[in-house]
Amino acid sequence: MKKILSAAVAAAMLMGASPAVIYAADSVPAAQIQAQTAIDPFDSAYCAIVNASSSGVIAVEGMGRENLDKIVVEKIGEPDGTSYPFGDYALWRISPIGGGMYCAVNKNSGRSLDVPDALKDDGVQLIQYSYNGNAQQKMTFEKVDGSDGLYTIKPSHADTYLAESGGKLVQISDKNADEAHWRLVPLEESIMRRVAGTPGYALLDDNQKRAFDNYFFSKMDMSRSVRNSAETLLCTNNYMALSAEAQKELLITSLTYTASGQVVGDVVNETPAEYTIVKAEQVPDYDIWRGSRTTCWVYDVEMAGDVEGQVHKFQFISNEADEDAPMVTKAIEAIGVFPYALRQHVHKLYWKSGDTANSYNGGGNEIWIRLTWEPTRQQISQTLSHELGHVLEQNMLQDPDVWSLAERLDATPISSYGSSNETEDLAEFSRTYWTNLGKDTFDELEKVYPNRLKIFKGLLYRADKEYFADYAEFEEFIDELTAQARAAGSDSDNSGLDEKKLYKIVDPATDRAFTVKDSSMDNDVPLTLEQFTWKPGQIFGIEKYGNQIKIISNNSGKPIQLDDSALSGKSLVQYGGTWAIDEKFAVYEKDGLFELMAPRYQLYASPFGNNVGQTIEAHGWKFVEVGDSDVKVATIKYDGKALNAGESVEPVTTGTEGASWKISPAEEKGTVKIINTATGLAMDILDSSTDEGAALITYDYYGNANQLFVLEETTGGVKIKNVNSGLYINVDEDGAVTQRRSATVFTIENAE
Repeated sequence: MKKILSAAVAAAMLMGASPAVIYAADSVPAAQIQAQTAIDPFDSAYCAIVNASSSGVIAVEGMGRENLDKIVVEKIGEPDGTSYPFGDYALWRISPIGGGMYCAVNKNSGRSLDVPDALKDDGVQLIQYSYNGNAQQKMTFEKVDGSDGLYTIKPSHADTYLAESGGKLVQISDKNADEAHWRLVPLEESIMRRVAGTPGYALLDDNQKRAFDNYFFSKMDMSRSVRNSAETLLCTNNYMALSAEAQKELLITSLTYTASGQVVGDVVNETPAEYTIVKAEQVPDYDIWRGSRTTCWVYDVEMAGDVEGQVHKFQFISNEADEDAPMVTKAIEAIGVFPYALRQHVHKLYWKSGDTANSYNGGGNEIWIRLTWEPTRQQISQTLSHELGHVLEQNMLQDPDVWSLAERLDATPISSYGSSNETEDLAEFSRTYWTNLGKDTFDELEKVYPNRLKIFKGLLYRADKEYFADYAEFEEFIDELTAQARAAGSDSDNSGLDEKKLYKIVDPATDRAFTVKDSSMDNDVPLTLEQFTWKPGQIFGIEKYGNQIKIISNNSGKPIQLDDSALSGKSLVQYGGTWAIDEKFAVYEKDGLFELMAPRYQLYASPFGNNVGQTIEAHGWKFVEVGDSDVKVATIKYDGKALNAGESVEPVTTGTEGASWKISPAEEKGTVKIINTATGLAMDILDSSTDEGAALITYDYYGNANQLFVLEETTGGVKIKNVNSGLYINVDEDGAVTQRRSATVFTIENAE
């Protein structure tokens, strides 16, 4: 059903005035339209885009909502005295996306104006397509000289302009044609500008409100991009018509959006410190990258510091011979634009020409540039600003969980790459810091990323307490968050749960249960909420680690964990193996329900739409017994002695007092993991060795083959065979516990 545009507004469009009104839904009599503050058409406002020649408006043909639907110029209908037929399919949000360019997004479909296949010919009819940031969707609006508020609209991929032709929206090369001139009539303010007055916004916590108010509306270019994405999310889900809780979920989801894969922007300082190459030496068979050996040229560099007497001494290593080569100069100068206080911790800078990895790497006191092409000095400096973040972290931050907690408190991401883990997030913040320092956007960092900024300043102070003396106060903030991070989960109590039982885990409010989507066996599968119907993916066991637990799918043998993100709103996932990180939960029993909190980010497992999400709010779950598990808590004995274990990497020993081991099915069918109940460490063959005589140790469980075992029943007990080596656990004559072709026969006795 078409909506109605009031006669007063339609008349204003035809006459060329910009009415200061907000368009309302359905039929709106002219008398009911209230005067409003003037709306800026270029601030993500919804506009009718009116052709100066025909007075037709740009619209989606047939009110379509799909990609590739054609764009037409629709004539305003005959007046009925008070109103004209009109609708959301003919309203366009003009959203800034940086660099003076905009995208035009249809209110009805949430899709953007697009020149198909980026064609450059005259007469090509436009379509709508999901926003992807391609050049044919980026538009420049330029005022027509001598006109009263008319604009040309130019897609950035070609020297063409949008125009009407026979009721179609096409591109032409003549910018002076009347049919290529348009009037923007703002009829509805951006939803993002109205969010603060909605019930969903009121449900956000203070950090999330601050994040929303600043992340989407800062001076930084990224804010324009994420605001456009967030507005599309809210519009396509009819935000204003939703319940307060549903609005809140959408707002939290919008706060996970990022503007780009990685932070972009140049370092303002372009004056490098003076330097001298004091020595150049050819070194054969030099390890230029983790075992990659070749003839290299090693240059000893002495670079001036920030104050008299400071000298930054480092080596520049290259597989190219000429010390006057542009890349040698560019790379050394690129690090010289940073303060001595930071770069002094870099001892080696590598340039590995022709490396198809095409990446930069940094850590410890070294930075590598490995490319098949030669970047500009600014490009190198921009990327070094990221790699210097790694150097700063590894030298100055003792507990990386502190940064993780700051991410959660800031409630906003930096980039998609930064969201992969806290180490890359810190490095991406470093790039954000150095590429905004000296610009009018620098003060925005404190508004958008207040907690990250405090920690980063504290780390800079640790790097050089004289140069960054003004940042001394922020070291205390690091100490405060460190104490908070280390205390998280220390008061957990898992005594109300039983490792020998299987459970369904139910939301008491909706009676929906934890469900691994489609009962999948794979990693990265989301945890949904569904009615319990005995699906394999709805049954879970638990494993206790100290006072915390893992929640293990009985179907896949894999644990449930956070989505490796500090942001609320992400779905928990099933994930097992080497990269399982946030799979341990602190447990808090209240009134027969159990709250589950992941300590690193201090986020809780909570309902979020149809998924089990990670949120800052605690939620109680019912653990309902549905059967017995295959977990066995036992001592492992032979000839009157038993296996014991100490700290990580220490060998398993034998003694008269037997340790308690938890033997449970592993992800690989037919195998078990054997975990010490006191330490939470798993039996492990040292260095994944397949040699006879390699020691049996205990180590953090990652699910690797050297931590998996097969129990073979035999006369008098069981043999324990390692999956990786195919060798058996054996107690040697001297009492050492190793792997060998021969096997000790053990008895497994219930420890309880």
